[in-house]
Amino acid sequence: MIKQLFWFLVLFCIIACKTPTGKTTVSDKNNFDLKTLTILDPKLTETSGLEIIDDLVITHNDSGDLPTLYFLNQKGQLHYSKTYKNMKAVDWEDITKDDTHIYIADLGNNYGNRKDLTIYKIAINDLNDENALVEKLQISYPDQTSFKKGNQDHPYDAESIVAIKDELFVFSKDWKKQTTVIYKIDKNEPIQKAQKISSYNVKGLITGATFNGNDKVLLSGYNSSLEAFVYEVDYDDRTFTFIKKTDLQIKGGAQVEGITFLKSNNQKETYLISSETTQIKLGEDEALSPSQLYQLTIATQNR
Repeated sequence: MIKQLFWFLVLFCIIACKTPTGKTTVSDKNNFDLKTLTILDPKLTETSGLEIIDDLVITHNDSGDLPTLYFLNQKGQLHYSKTYKNMKAVDWEDITKDDTHIYIADLGNNYGNRKDLTIYKIAINDLNDENALVEKLQISYPDQTSFKKGNQDHPYDAESIVAIKDELFVFSKDWKKQTTVIYKIDKNEPIQKAQKISSYNVKGLITGATFNGNDKVLLSGYNSSLEAFVYEVDYDDRTFTFIKKTDLQIKGGAQVEGITFLKSNNQKETYLISSETTQIKLGEDEALSPSQLYQLTIATQNR
């Protein structure tokens, strides 16, 4: 155990030196700017979702952790965490919010055999109460008939969720076809089949989603070479129009996972993005690569 910890700290230091805080990873003066803010706390080696409430950034790990939310400042420094008694953490993949509640998507389903897909709903005012009352929305896919364990060769996986007005929308992740299917979820129905809205060939894996509060969803993802991207999607009354895909060109690649809208001003929108890993290949041990937090600024006047 001591030997493993030693090598983890060595790797942590090496990557920290390669990616100093505040370094501009890639920039296009006319369109976007991506900066690395920091390496996240070692407790967050598998950060998977991001949301902002009261100036604090909330994140969580995907699998192998307790049902815990971590609260950070906007520079990525960990302030505290809360572990909730009335939730389980099988494979938490994303988090979103509306005016009164947050929603945690326990929808990770790499092998396509889960029958316990759940979205947890908890009041924002209760986030500091580890014994808080939690509602469970149990989800199934409308066309899934087989639950035989597969090998990431099915369309019934999802890592992205957004709350828009009175509804939730899930964006699926398909390793085989590289498409995403958009499903509508009722915020208040305890047991339900997701309603298919539309699909789109994104030529990659969608791993995070956020809504700018107005007319746009921004998706994060990567391809099989861990080349990260974001996809701008216009939203208008349950209609999603895929507009523009931007490659983030993070050196060595990055398994980007979480994304959240931060602010809008001067015809620019600013987002935070987190990655589980950098500079490794798919299939390698993610826990050996520290998670990172980025700030992405996108110009809106050129869309």
